[in-house]
Amino acid sequence: LVVNACQTEAACFVVPNANPVKRRQVTKNPLAVEAKTDAAECSGEEDTEFQSEQGESSPGTRHEEKQKVDDRLEVTGTDVASAPDNSGSQTAGDESDAEEMPESPEDVRESIKQKFLVEMPRDFYDFWEFCKSLNKHKPEDALYDTLGLRLVGPFDVLARKLTNSSVKKPDDFLRHWRYYYDPPEMQTVVRGDDETMYHLGYFRDDPNEMPVFVASNAVADGCQITKVAGNLFGALRKEISKALKDCTDTKARSALRKLNGALVEFAEEKRHSITEASKKRPAPQSATFHRAGLVVPVDKRTDVGYRPLPMSERQLKFMLTQISKCKENDAENMLSDDLQNLVTRVNIANDECDYGMGLEFGIDLFCFGDPRFHPTILMQTTLAYQLLNREAFARILKAHLRRRLKTADLSVLSSRGGRTP
Repeated sequence: LVVNACQTEAACFVVPNANPVKRRQVTKNPLAVEAKTDAAECSGEEDTEFQSEQGESSPGTRHEEKQKVDDRLEVTGTDVASAPDNSGSQTAGDESDAEEMPESPEDVRESIKQKFLVEMPRDFYDFWEFCKSLNKHKPEDALYDTLGLRLVGPFDVLARKLTNSSVKKPDDFLRHWRYYYDPPEMQTVVRGDDETMYHLGYFRDDPNEMPVFVASNAVADGCQITKVAGNLFGALRKEISKALKDCTDTKARSALRKLNGALVEFAEEKRHSITEASKKRPAPQSATFHRAGLVVPVDKRTDVGYRPLPMSERQLKFMLTQISKCKENDAENMLSDDLQNLVTRVNIANDECDYGMGLEFGIDLFCFGDPRFHPTILMQTTLAYQLLNREAFARILKAHLRRRLKTADLSVLSSRGGRTP
């Protein structure tokens, strides 16, 4: 039976006991915690003795915050699609239809933050000026003839295409040019070809911080996110280099060299490094399925904040694959056993302030790509983001899962794009 095969392959579900030297001593009864199968209903209680050990980020403070999150987090399995669909998923559930569109700030930087919930770095605005120097009337198309690239996403605000009157609800902004495998940490700003759905975007670990690098993904090739450069100028330099290697046409090569010269000159003038690989970033605790890495705060003295999943990446992928192959009823049985066992371990980690485990679990499920896991993703990942004070990411994820599409046209300005009917 498939269930038996999956259970055999993923046999090491049991989490080892916490190390009493490196970690705080946990006096909770795990069986009592296992009864909490819904992360949105966790109580978040914690021993008071340990509350004074952590200082500013003490578990007491974090558990009080967790309780507030639990009280206001309302997640149900009916909010998202539950059946696979090759083109993605769409749910016409409650999407804050009563929410009025706010007035757009006059300052363009504030306007972008209002719409996308994150700030854009300095190189974003300088890159727009560079493209304006190439094509004054349509900067967003300045790179299309030479590289087949177009500026999208937040750039549409600078192009005066994306305004508050051009969408029906605020969540439409969050779906604008959000590709199928784009986690909340990635914000697409450049689109490539429609066949592979190649695109470039800023990757950041925290919505309250600036991006750590520019990354790429090709939806046709899967969920892998590849670090490209530390800013858009460096990313464009890489794209030009790739194009030159494959280009044999003399006229096209000349145009690429001319573009490269203009890029280097402009970047130097604005003091942007075209060789910078990444901004300063802590070492990721896990690579995750998308390989861009996961970074969460971890207390150096107590090692609290992250614990690895109780199974290897290979075992998790095997389990998810077997569930995806099952018929609906069989899949539900497996979800109630194998996957639910893992969900329970994540809930225990949340109770003990290791919020990174739940985030890793949710991101891996998201990257796996099967819509039948969307309810679990929504419940676990949204909770993790809120516990980590990354609520903007939680909102982005909710909006994306309501209309997650495997299509090349993801503009909310298009009749085929992300606008909700």
